[in-house]
Amino acid sequence: MPMKAILLTLPLMLGGATQLMAASLDALQGAWTAEGTSCTDTFKTVNGHSEFKDRGASLNSGIIVSGKKITGANAVCTAGRVREEKDRLTISMTCADTIMFSDMSVSFRIIDKDSFERFDPNFSDVLTTYHRCSP
Repeated sequence: MPMKAILLTLPLMLGGATQLMAASLDALQGAWTAEGTSCTDTFKTVNGHSEFKDRGASLNSGIIVSGKKITGANAVCTAGRVREEKDRLTISMTCADTIMFSDMSVSFRIIDKDSFERFDPNFSDVLTTYHRCSP
């Protein structure tokens, strides 16, 4: 393929990758709490959006996904690459807490529009089920 053709198609290929990531993360947008915990115990609604009641609580098992940002009780992560395989998403994330940062990958299996399972890609039998909370 001539260099000019490569340069002309590069923005289309990159734009497609961005759309794929956005579409993948769309299913996870919002506030979620782990099975066995209550949305009302974990979140409060402020100006129509969910926020943690007490983000630092040791029993907090919720997460909030907003765009590429995934906020949990102990860290804030930014999603990088997203790989889709059938009903599973593996997301490469950079996470930071108050004193350190790290890179990690986490996998999700979408069950339906209001629930998913989170698991370690290396240990898919260890999982946590989350349910969507309404703001």
